[in-house]
Amino acid sequence: MSSSNEELRWDQNSREIQARAAAWIEERESEDWSEGRQKEFDTWIAESPAHLVAFLRAETVWKHADRLRALSRSGPMKPNAVGASTRKMTFLKIAAAFAVASLAGVGVVTFFQDSKAQIYSTTIGGRETLTLDDGSQIELNTDTSIRVAYEGGHRNVWLDKGEAYFNVVHDAARPFVVTLGERRVTDLGTKFLARRDGNQVQVALIEGKARFDTALDLARSQETVLRPGDTVTATAHSVSLDRKTNQRLANELGWRSGMLVFDHATLAHVATEYNRYNRTKLVVAGAAAQRLTISGTLPATDLGAFTRLATKFFNLRVEQRAGEIVVSR
Repeated sequence: MSSSNEELRWDQNSREIQARAAAWIEERESEDWSEGRQKEFDTWIAESPAHLVAFLRAETVWKHADRLRALSRSGPMKPNAVGASTRKMTFLKIAAAFAVASLAGVGVVTFFQDSKAQIYSTTIGGRETLTLDDGSQIELNTDTSIRVAYEGGHRNVWLDKGEAYFNVVHDAARPFVVTLGERRVTDLGTKFLARRDGNQVQVALIEGKARFDTALDLARSQETVLRPGDTVTATAHSVSLDRKTNQRLANELGWRSGMLVFDHATLAHVATEYNRYNRTKLVVAGAAAQRLTISGTLPATDLGAFTRLATKFFNLRVEQRAGEIVVSR
């Protein structure tokens, strides 16, 4: 087969994978998503690293799509297109997002091109522990994706989304570097927790010492050496440093044993945390109910434990709806 034919076949296969990844994104957003479909999705992801790469790329682009103003240049919908299926429009939007991202230089197309990197991920509610060749361990929390590569004398990890706990075997000759978007953590003999939600990242040092770097603009950079208890939170435009007690850090690590630990947390915050671990979403309706606070330890994937608490201690109403549980007064 000629080189041009091989390239054509590869390109067609790549586009087919991207189209399937786009379809999965749409289906996961629908109310018809089921455990059966989740198993099919997990099987598809496991079939090939290319599948996971395509899905993460599509998901990343989709999250950026609303910020890409060029999408609005397509103009308003024609009257005869109003009845088009949501499926068709989703494909069009994702396809447009890929095209615009390439033109705008967003970087999502080249973000996953490092063929040496190994990709690991968990589903919603899932957890996984990785032991690397050097003995370092990485515990992945719910809906988390990382890439790992050893290159240039460095042990590199990219936290693309989610949350992970790092127990790093220190080796000064081979720095262990975790990249979170535009931020970076370099191990100096460390156990730390890292979380990435879009453009916001948070790193909490549990033990040892680590260096946190951030570039706020092209002209200057900031470097912070973290010590046990330090928690740094960074957004696209700001960086803040806080101190947390050992108990607070232990509470935040409760997910490692499948638990969520709350200390005078509002029900609004409780709902936000539960929704990270469950496909059925928890909704606390009404400002009065949202402001109620609880303290306790609850299973991360057992919404029933929370609803029983809500009815027993707060006399709240619980209503089951399609894809969600609504708690209200």
